[in-house]
Amino acid sequence: MTFSVAGRCAITGALGVVVTSSSPSVGARCPWVKVGVGAVLTQNVTDPRLATIGLTVLENGFDAQSAIRSMKEASPFPEYRQLAVVDSNGNSAVFTGNKALGVHGEFIDKNVASIGNLLSNPAIPEEMGREFLRTDGQPLAERLIAAIEKGYKMGGELDKEHSIALLIFTDEFFPYVDLRVDYSDQPLEDLKRLWEIYGPQANDYKVRAVYPELAPSYGVKGDE
Repeated sequence: MTFSVAGRCAITGALGVVVTSSSPSVGARCPWVKVGVGAVLTQNVTDPRLATIGLTVLENGFDAQSAIRSMKEASPFPEYRQLAVVDSNGNSAVFTGNKALGVHGEFIDKNVASIGNLLSNPAIPEEMGREFLRTDGQPLAERLIAAIEKGYKMGGELDKEHSIALLIFTDEFFPYVDLRVDYSDQPLEDLKRLWEIYGPQANDYKVRAVYPELAPSYGVKGDE
């Protein structure tokens, strides 16, 4: 019931994920990122606990494939899981259990991993990944949104999508972007509108956290 993309910006080292589903609140369960460590997606009869295992393996210096292997071995039901990892060096790996829902697919390349289940088109993960690669050089958020939009345009999943999430970490231990649409009839369009609003302000919020004396005006009443 889900399709998603994990990606890394080779220029900045930023890591991010975008994920959408017919289920509500997909952003609370499936996407996980840790600055300087990696990005993990866990979906299809989701076990969010596996993400912590994957990130811990990456944090100890192992690569994306090792993280996948550890998550599989930790799960008593790996056949139900679908996993994707991109590590801080851009290595990527995926896994789809043999009881994944409906039509499913996966794709990996340097700096990107994409997966999906209950798909209307098995080529969606590969085309999302290739769209991410095609937009190399653009901001990571826009690349991830373009990639997931490619999946929507190809038909998405069999059930109608209702939730979507975009999570990005740059060089701080808090998210640079953490946008979620928990339930909507047009989650992608809602996310794009949120990014139009938040995108121009994202770096300001980072500055306010780290260098408050340099922070730009808040633009609210009483702000002088």
